[in-house]
Amino acid sequence: MTQSKDNLEKTRELISEESMKDLLTKQLEIVGSSGAFVWAIFFLCVTPNILNGFHVSSYTLLGHLPEDQWCGIDELRNTNWTLAQKRSISEHELNSGGCTVWDWDYQQLSQMSYEAALNYTSRMAAIKQPTVVSCKAKGSYEYSHPETTFVADWELTCERSIQRTSAQVSLSLGKFCGSFTFGILADKFGRKTSFTLGAAFFVLGSIFCSFSPWYSLFLIGRFALGAASSGLFYPAFTMIVENICLKHRSWMSIAFSASYPVGMILLAIAGYLIQPWRYLQLALTIPSLLLILNCYLMNESPRWLITKQRYDRVYQILFKQPSHYEVQPTIAPATEIVSDKKTLEPIPNDSLAKKLKNGPLKSIIELFANPKVRKLIFTSYFMFCVTSLSYYVTALNAANLSVSRYLYIIATGVVDIPSYLVPVIMLRYTGRRITTMFLFMWTGVSLLLVLAVPAGSTTWIVAFAMLGRFGISATYSVVTLYTAELYPTEIRNSALGTCSTWAHVGSISAPYVVDVLGALGWYIPTTICGCCVLVAGLLTLTLPETGTGHLSDKVEDASAANEATESKPEKQ
Repeated sequence: MTQSKDNLEKTRELISEESMKDLLTKQLEIVGSSGAFVWAIFFLCVTPNILNGFHVSSYTLLGHLPEDQWCGIDELRNTNWTLAQKRSISEHELNSGGCTVWDWDYQQLSQMSYEAALNYTSRMAAIKQPTVVSCKAKGSYEYSHPETTFVADWELTCERSIQRTSAQVSLSLGKFCGSFTFGILADKFGRKTSFTLGAAFFVLGSIFCSFSPWYSLFLIGRFALGAASSGLFYPAFTMIVENICLKHRSWMSIAFSASYPVGMILLAIAGYLIQPWRYLQLALTIPSLLLILNCYLMNESPRWLITKQRYDRVYQILFKQPSHYEVQPTIAPATEIVSDKKTLEPIPNDSLAKKLKNGPLKSIIELFANPKVRKLIFTSYFMFCVTSLSYYVTALNAANLSVSRYLYIIATGVVDIPSYLVPVIMLRYTGRRITTMFLFMWTGVSLLLVLAVPAGSTTWIVAFAMLGRFGISATYSVVTLYTAELYPTEIRNSALGTCSTWAHVGSISAPYVVDVLGALGWYIPTTICGCCVLVAGLLTLTLPETGTGHLSDKVEDASAANEATESKPEKQ
């Protein structure tokens, strides 16, 4: 057996590194245009994004405010009064949602009949109004359907209502940290490695959220879900961009983004059928176990493996057989060795700064070291931040409508799905830059048209806001594709990851824009988003067109391509 392996090694054909790269790149273009390779990547990368639609939007169903909440007075529990009679005594005309009660002597009132207690409290109130105290001082919170929301489990209401919001904030913070971390990991250790780690976080986070007895552990689970969503999204999306030909890349990337609202629609259906929040969370957890199968069947990105000089592995993936080539190592010229005596000297130990520069921070440094790439990355950061801010602001403004939360989530998903069809058509005929600019302008104008609508015309205000949401959802999918194509392979995932970090700055800021600035004027949030989106549309015109089908692998190649693009108008 060992002898046959040795014979195989001896019979391997020598090939130069450049020739091997050309061979593998050409084969990747062939298999990436049709066949099982394309569809395997598509389904293995798209299906996990449906899970992101589950958990990112699940807060609306899992943590909604109770439909009816009141204060259960301890001393009145053993009376024969009805619930309405107890509330008429303790909460008469307070309208605090059960957060406060009147400071009566409830021990004394419990010895009376309801009619006697009502007459007594009415007579005493006419003489001197009692003070208002917190419900916790006299009893405890009670709810009509406590099993439908985690708010009831941990009493995240009234003075603790801010802690309810932390469930969504922890998810956003997880996405903020995960987008940065998993982007670096994907460039350093591979797309599949980053995806597998994200899948592990996703499963563990889901389990924590389903069975957590403490709110702090529940928040840790939400943070893990947020971080994992980035670990599933960006490596998978990069796999599609890197390995699928231009013919399929556009519609597959749009379909990838459209899988998110599909998850939202399925979430709403599951939430309607499964009312207890823990059972609903468990129902959302079970599909995440399928990620184990995704990780087992998924191959590493061939294009990333080529940049890491792992040619045998790429050959195995593309040709479905072991490589019979031996890559000939590049040998430095002999004159260089003889003339330069320093090459014979031992290499000194690198400093810690140099090790970091050439190690885990290399891809991040390269985003800012080259002036051409630096201009691209700052523009991309602004585009992502504004897009995310506008997306979540329109979502939060629409949520203030008095509609069923199940219908609202379904409506949001239904609006988002067709918004991904517009870019598919536009990308086919107008290219990346013009499509992105047009959709930014569409969104900005739609949001600013809210200013032209009278304050009382709620239907028209919501219509223009949803038109803006339609536009910003379409913009989100195109911006992600456009950004992925702007950067070379060796820093692509770091660029996407850091761009996602800035996107989450926008998503975290959105509630403050809606709640704080919206309190000053209902039109301010949409006006701010409309203006910022228009600026992003103008900045898009400074970016190069990437719809040529050629993806650069090295930073130097990307810089040269940008210079060539900028020089074209001058020649004309």
